[in-house]
Amino acid sequence: MSPGMKAWLPLAPAAVVSLYWLLGLVVFSVKSAIWGVRHDRELEARGKSILIGNFLKSFFSWIVRPLWRLVLASGISPNGITLIAMLLGAVAGVSVASGRFALGGWLFLLSGILDTFDGRLARTRGRVTPAGAAFDSLLDRYADGAMLIGLAYYFRMTWALIPALAALFGTSMVPYVRAKAESFGLTMKDGLMQRPERVLTLGLAVILSPWVDAVWPATGGHTSQRVAAVSLVMLAITSNMTAVGRIVRLLAALRAGAPAPTPIAAVAADKSRPAPARPRLVRT
Repeated sequence: MSPGMKAWLPLAPAAVVSLYWLLGLVVFSVKSAIWGVRHDRELEARGKSILIGNFLKSFFSWIVRPLWRLVLASGISPNGITLIAMLLGAVAGVSVASGRFALGGWLFLLSGILDTFDGRLARTRGRVTPAGAAFDSLLDRYADGAMLIGLAYYFRMTWALIPALAALFGTSMVPYVRAKAESFGLTMKDGLMQRPERVLTLGLAVILSPWVDAVWPATGGHTSQRVAAVSLVMLAITSNMTAVGRIVRLLAALRAGAPAPTPIAAVAADKSRPAPARPRLVRT
């Protein structure tokens, strides 16, 4: 086998999947132009996005519908889907750490796709619980962290290690600020780099990176997987900008008089404390 064939052969599965998505986008665009866009109101209600508009959200819902029907027919639980998504994210991190970027990128995107199914599956089956929502949110952090740790390990001897660590910090702060805002009764769903944007931009960059290296090999001691390295710089900047923006809006809302949260322990103590006796009215 020639050296060129050895470089391109591992990318063949990624090429097939990429072709499916590209052809799907063409078909969906034609259908939408003729019969109008079939909107996915549930995805659109998850918050505004600059990078991913309603058209792309509707396309995503349409293109993954066969996989959604398969998941629905399988009988798997919503928590089971959440766990599988986290495990795929972990395997994606191991893949990129070992230099298998095309595989790691598609596994990371598949993890993100399955992550959109667990909540919808719970609502479809009437199994929505606070514990399930917390389980989903917590395991998302593991999936994202595994991917960024894998990239940090791969780039450990290069300049790209710094943006990888900065991106790891920023992507942890974005959901933390949102959770903190919700504890004050505020909603923080908007921002430039939310989780769907992070999964899409990082996943696509990691997928495309070996293709660019195969066409344009790095020379002169430059870092390979340059597209992935550049995406880490962008992710580090935008995720931290999103976190800082949410912090500013949260503090502004609190200064404007948003109600402070009641500590859970204090609420429990108030409920367990007997009500004070009402004063007796005495006629004189």
